[in-house]
Amino acid sequence: MKLSSFYNNLGIDAFAISAVLEKAEFLTFPRLMLILPIVARRDMVRQLAHARFRFVSFEQYFIEQTHYFYNFAERYQACLAPTVNALQLLNEIGSLKFRADGAAIAAPMQLTSAMGNRADRIHRASSNIAALVSGSADVFYLN
Repeated sequence: MKLSSFYNNLGIDAFAISAVLEKAEFLTFPRLMLILPIVARRDMVRQLAHARFRFVSFEQYFIEQTHYFYNFAERYQACLAPTVNALQLLNEIGSLKFRADGAAIAAPMQLTSAMGNRADRIHRASSNIAALVSGSADVFYLN
C-alpha cells in the first residue's frame, strides 16, 4: 500500500516536520506546533510549494491570503496531538534532537517517490513554511 493513500498519518506528519526543520535547522516549541496546521491546508501548501512563489513576510502573506487563516485555531487544536506524536517518532528514530526550548534537525527524513505527491508538495513548500513559522510566532497565536 502506498504511503500517499493515507492523507493524515503519523508518517506524513513526521516527514513534514522533518522537512521544515531541515530548512530552519532549529525551531522553538511554539513554532514547531505551527507546522502541521499549515500543512493541513492543502491549497496553502500548494501555493507555498509553487516554484514562483516567494515568501516576503507573514504580515504581507496574511493580508493577501486571509482566507487561509479563517479556521487556523481549529486546525491548530486538531494538530496538537499529531504534532507531539510526530515529534516523538522523529526523536525515537534519531531524526531530531530536543533542546530545552525547541528541537533541531539531526538527520532529515529523505523524500522517496513512494511517499507520493503530497509529500513532494510538502518538501517543495518546506523552505517557505520554515520562513513563515520562523518569524514571530505571536502573530499566529493572536489571530
